[in-house]
Amino acid sequence: MRVLGIDTALPFGAVGLSENGQILYEEKIPIRPGGGERIPALIAKALQTVGWRPEDLDLVVAGRGPGSYTGIRVGLAIGKGLAYSLGIPLTGVSTLLALAANYPDWAGLVCPVFDARRGMVYTALYSQDEQGNWVELRPPELCLLAELTAGLKKKNAPLLFVGEGARLYREEITTTLGPAAVFQEGEEGEADRVNGGVLALLGLRRWQEKSENELYTCLPLYLQRTEAEIRWDKGE
Repeated sequence: MRVLGIDTALPFGAVGLSENGQILYEEKIPIRPGGGERIPALIAKALQTVGWRPEDLDLVVAGRGPGSYTGIRVGLAIGKGLAYSLGIPLTGVSTLLALAANYPDWAGLVCPVFDARRGMVYTALYSQDEQGNWVELRPPELCLLAELTAGLKKKNAPLLFVGEGARLYREEITTTLGPAAVFQEGEEGEADRVNGGVLALLGLRRWQEKSENELYTCLPLYLQRTEAEIRWDKGE
């Protein structure tokens, strides 16, 4: 299958293409907070680079978040619009899982962390089984950083922390977990970015397992209400 992956939940948008389980193209570009206006042009560039037409696609995979509220909606809207116009299925994948899956060679647990402000983080916990499939050990959630580290302290395995929240709270995480906490080194920010090709592969596996077209059912993974929703409930 020829698969397109799109994620706009984070400050760097990602687009990737895969065919028969192999990544053919991936690129990340900075996008304004909540803005994915550059993504359609990047999709066109990706298709042109590998010599495909939009009609050659078999599946669209969209990152569901968490992350920027508007950013998530933009990516889903682009993905759904493209899938609908082409008459092909769409499936959604957590942005947390997509980031964790950048590290298939890590033998321990992977904990992506996104900053949600006020001491709160978006997070989840993953590992790989013997076949290399990603297993969700802790579902995506919004929690206090202290709650996350306290829970992870009980794990008897090395923990790889990735995401901008991991960089931001590195000192606090290390204070609680000590040498069990490992952080991705290298170019600053690279560990914070989704790979669109990896996202495409994750979506392909999900499609192969479920064969469920989520064009009309895939929803943003916000994990908390927007400020507008809170004000609406208060009658403001």
